[in-house]
Amino acid sequence: MDTDRKWIVVRIDGKIAAVSTDYRKLSEISTKLAGQKTPQHLKISAETVGFDKIWQLRENAVWEDFVLFGTAFQKKVWQKLYELTHSLESCDAEGSGTKARLLSYSDFAELCENRAGVRAVAHAVGLNPLAVLIPCHLVVPKEAIDKIREIKKKAESTIFRGSDLCLDSILRDPSIDFGEYAQGKELKRMLIMHDLK
Repeated sequence: MDTDRKWIVVRIDGKIAAVSTDYRKLSEISTKLAGQKTPQHLKISAETVGFDKIWQLRENAVWEDFVLFGTAFQKKVWQKLYELTHSLESCDAEGSGTKARLLSYSDFAELCENRAGVRAVAHAVGLNPLAVLIPCHLVVPKEAIDKIREIKKKAESTIFRGSDLCLDSILRDPSIDFGEYAQGKELKRMLIMHDLK
């Protein structure tokens, strides 16, 4: 994993508002708050942490630990993304509880009950303010899903019998394009590998 990368966690009154590798998110949030009629007692803080701390936040944070700035539609999409690795029913008691899975943008749009609006859903995915914590990296182009299915189908006729033994080699296959990611394509691939193991 990219352990040298530093991450900036922005909090408002202790709730996580943004995760990024630069201070632009802090600036955006400060600007949004300045333009709203918000109480003057809000405490905004930013902390620089390593990847281990980000992953710890990811594993332990529940939906109520986040404060998100976006439209109702964007927040709905971000919550559906969060549910790819966390079960909201079990969050209060256990934290994460859902096995991660890759989805195409069109399948994810259907999960969001908006298949016809796949571009709007994809745009909201791209605006995810909580990188890694809300796993937007698990939504990939349909071509990647098709390629993975093709490789697994071929594995059916081998000793692997389509098992996940070949998953590591599939995820390392440079011919599979997992799409763009604000933090870089290579980090997206590594996060997918980490989530699916």
